[in-house]
Amino acid sequence: MSIIYFDCFSGVAGDMIIASLLDLGIDFEIFNQEIAKLGLETGLSCQKVNVSGIMGSRFIIDNTDSSRHRHLSDIFRIIEQSTLNPDVKEKSLAVFTKLAEAEAHVHGIPLEKVHFHEIGAVDTIIDIVGTFICLNLLDIKQVFSSPLPWSKGFVDIDHGRYPLPAPAAALLLKGIPAFPTNCEMELVTPTGAAIITSLTASFGTMPQCTPQEIGYGAGSKPRADRIPNLLRAVKASLSCHSQTNQEMVAVLEAEIDDLNPELMGYLFEKLLLEEDVLDLFTTPVLMKKNRHGFLITVIANTKATEKVAGILFRESSTLGVRHRLQTRSVLLRHHESIHTPWGTVRIKIARLPGGGSRVKPEFEDCRSIAVTHNIPLQQVYAAVNKLLQLQELDKY
Repeated sequence: MSIIYFDCFSGVAGDMIIASLLDLGIDFEIFNQEIAKLGLETGLSCQKVNVSGIMGSRFIIDNTDSSRHRHLSDIFRIIEQSTLNPDVKEKSLAVFTKLAEAEAHVHGIPLEKVHFHEIGAVDTIIDIVGTFICLNLLDIKQVFSSPLPWSKGFVDIDHGRYPLPAPAAALLLKGIPAFPTNCEMELVTPTGAAIITSLTASFGTMPQCTPQEIGYGAGSKPRADRIPNLLRAVKASLSCHSQTNQEMVAVLEAEIDDLNPELMGYLFEKLLLEEDVLDLFTTPVLMKKNRHGFLITVIANTKATEKVAGILFRESSTLGVRHRLQTRSVLLRHHESIHTPWGTVRIKIARLPGGGSRVKPEFEDCRSIAVTHNIPLQQVYAAVNKLLQLQELDKY
């Protein structure tokens, strides 16, 4: 399975991501043909450059489009009406939504009112869409990244002089491992932050793998501290003997002995609506006044600790929530699709530490087929598993 590891020793920006991926050997003409499907009036080029003695690529956008500001709805229309791969469309729109939500939060305006240069500029559209085009062309299944630098100083943008990282970038970096740097220069842009936090399975050291290609994407400005302004992208294949990855999660707990069971069900529904909630469960406990109660445990992404605690306070009767950070080891996995007599079903493929795979149909897809066609769910599972047995799973 092919992966990308982004070594962000000098930060990350949208154009640097694309440049580093193009530097891995993508045919630029094919890339340009895909971008042309957006119908934007712009010219693209990719130049080889030498940055502090290291050869890399610089991605350049010659923007001739006169529309400097667009609302999120305008961007959605451009992408949705294009003839791009549906997977590229879906993932690009998700990143734009994430970026717009950050800008809306920072400036205190409704999402539909966001129309900043950072959101509407043609170069941002190309940076985001182009990233997913590159990953598709490289057939990348998962993306990993190093921690990101937290720089000092200020940046001048349309709304004034802001501290670095820019407020929208800082918001997007909540819960993301970072390291301090004395460099007074914008190293992580809002677009770069939105892309990298959407792509990355985990931030940390490189997983055990076999590097195949190394690409460098050059930033537009030189650094004053002699560190080359480059983003390094490592294309690699995962080792069949080490298919686990370590990541940091937040574990939140609260004991409850006086909540209506109906409200407990609603609490679970509210928690499961949060995409950052990874798992939750209850454990029967005998509490200090010899009352039978429940210990509610929620496992979530670290950036969502405050949000999850807020839900527990609002929707339950608890007066306190404990939380701690823990490291967990998870099998590396990805999704593929399989065609069945009733339509497409997603399958989850996990790599086992000693080699081989564990393959499982997605429950919701099988459930939808069972309901739509009025057939037993176990019959759907049996049919899908039989089809999987006929597949050459090694290709995954």
